[in-house]
Amino acid sequence: MVAGWRRFAATRGRTLSDDEIVARTFGWRTVDILIDAFGIDPAEAAAMVASGFDDKRAEVAAGPPLREVPGAAVFVRAALGAGIPCALASSASMGNIELALDAVGLGGAFDVVIDQRQVVHGKPHPDPYLAAAAGLGVDPSGCVVFEDTTPGIEAGLAAGARVVGVATLGRPEMLARAHLVIDDFADQRPDGILHALTQGGG
Repeated sequence: MVAGWRRFAATRGRTLSDDEIVARTFGWRTVDILIDAFGIDPAEAAAMVASGFDDKRAEVAAGPPLREVPGAAVFVRAALGAGIPCALASSASMGNIELALDAVGLGGAFDVVIDQRQVVHGKPHPDPYLAAAAGLGVDPSGCVVFEDTTPGIEAGLAAGARVVGVATLGRPEMLARAHLVIDDFADQRPDGILHALTQGGG
């Protein structure tokens, strides 16, 4: 992801550091990145996305296999097996979401999937999580959001959910406002997460 945005910046005569790329692209919708980080006209940015600018299938096919966050698939299946309704709210396109889910064996697992085009405002606005909660027919305040970026955490908080930061990017400062932080999903269980949130006052 970092390398891809670095290459795109170069085509527009820009040089972005890794920290700038993380801060301005991780967790954001592609259309918002193009507008806010690169100053592209909103209509042009929307047209770029509509034409497949952020389609990662060829890039993924040419690179190493996508890696699952340790324990994530087992955790999701455990939640579903316990009767917990599960949704996915992403800043990515539906094609990229499906690509990632299929790669980790979770294709078709989620009851509701919200992609970048289903909401007017992406993260850090609450819209993605409000839409996910509405799709599940539950109150956002009863939801637990798992996020690894600052915009995602802010979106979950703005929606009124409890937020668990997942430290997979090696940038703990991005998770500072989460109610709970975990390294990954290895050895985690849904009931354990709920207990930890309750014990922590989340």
